[in-house]
Amino acid sequence: MISGPLRVVFASVHAGGGHNTVRDALVRSVTREDPHRARVVPIAWTAANGFDTFYRFCVRWGLQGLVFWLTNFSLSAWFATLLNPRLMLELVALLKAQKPDVVVSTHVQLTACFQVVRWLLKSPVKIVNVIPDYGPPTPTFFPSTRSVRADVTLVNGPDTFKVLQARAEPDEVFRIGTLVSEAFDELGNSPAVATRAPPHKDQWRRELAEAVPDFNRLDASKPVITFLGGSGFSSGCRPVIDRLVHHPDLGSKFSMVVLAGRDAQFETELQTLHGGKPGFFVLGFLPHPLLARLYAITDVPVMGSIAHSTLQEMLEMRCGPLLVHRVIPGTEPPYLAYLERERLGLYEPNPDAMTALVLEAVGVTPASLTWRSLKQGFAKRARQLRNEHRALAPLLLGQLEGVVGRERLGAAVPVAVGAPPAFDDGAARK
Repeated sequence: MISGPLRVVFASVHAGGGHNTVRDALVRSVTREDPHRARVVPIAWTAANGFDTFYRFCVRWGLQGLVFWLTNFSLSAWFATLLNPRLMLELVALLKAQKPDVVVSTHVQLTACFQVVRWLLKSPVKIVNVIPDYGPPTPTFFPSTRSVRADVTLVNGPDTFKVLQARAEPDEVFRIGTLVSEAFDELGNSPAVATRAPPHKDQWRRELAEAVPDFNRLDASKPVITFLGGSGFSSGCRPVIDRLVHHPDLGSKFSMVVLAGRDAQFETELQTLHGGKPGFFVLGFLPHPLLARLYAITDVPVMGSIAHSTLQEMLEMRCGPLLVHRVIPGTEPPYLAYLERERLGLYEPNPDAMTALVLEAVGVTPASLTWRSLKQGFAKRARQLRNEHRALAPLLLGQLEGVVGRERLGAAVPVAVGAPPAFDDGAARK
């Protein structure tokens, strides 16, 4: 029987920023429940191996769909461990040095490597796999054979939970809630974000301008369109950006910001072509405090990629409805069904149709019934979903204690998948 506080390694990889963000949210969940570490010692860890190199290669050559297709073979992640001996050596060293009771992994490949290393070391460590994405998982994420699955699986999506609950053994699958970073939490719960009054937006603009002087040119009294999608995926919105950057009302009736992230080539190209143009701004990577302020001044987000952490951060800031122009093949299409069901946004892959929709959203052209009805009550729906995640997050510590057989203090209870909110046609009558 384990004595003393539970030692838990929260493990992630550099594969874009999403997996690390999910990892950090899990650490916050247990830390808030046990700030003095009487019950748990959280150890945040990120692999140093070349995951990010492989990830960027796949992004550049559009191979994400192929990689996801391979996860339809239940043992693909296990076989892939043979291709990464450096990572295996890292994990051997990690388990020997930290001697954790539980490992929580945010990437399925990392989970499989931990399982192999556990077998090699004959370690008693329990392994927990996290499925950050929505929709029914492929066999690699949740194999049909129990012996090759992780000890416990944690899922974010309500639809994912519903599917796996029917396949899993008791106490094998749980839903988790996402706590956003302190920067989003603090700003998102302020009265200023609830009202988004022009003076507040101008204050956030000034705070952004302290780090990005070009923002001194931005007029916060006009609607702001922000293109985003993480490193490598904002560029998926390029056809829409190219249409809007030449619109005669840019600068006079609306502004547009392109968040290129770590895609330096895309950032440089846009700066060279359009830098300094009235109403047009290009940004690189932003830390969370600045990113929260960018979301706060954004009226119309246009996304070239959507993932769980980004979605929760935007909902926290009531930034939306979300307009999605591109999704990553495989993992992201289920998000579109979620957005539609919860009436959080629209998917439009046609550049001309998306451009027209954006111009509706900023008031350059008359808003359609579809847009007005979506806009009506968005902030309330966003707050309801964030409250659901806040209620789920404290259960994580008890779930991890249950993995090692400890009695849970604050038992993890099944979470019902809620019905879609009723359609509010109040906007149609205005």
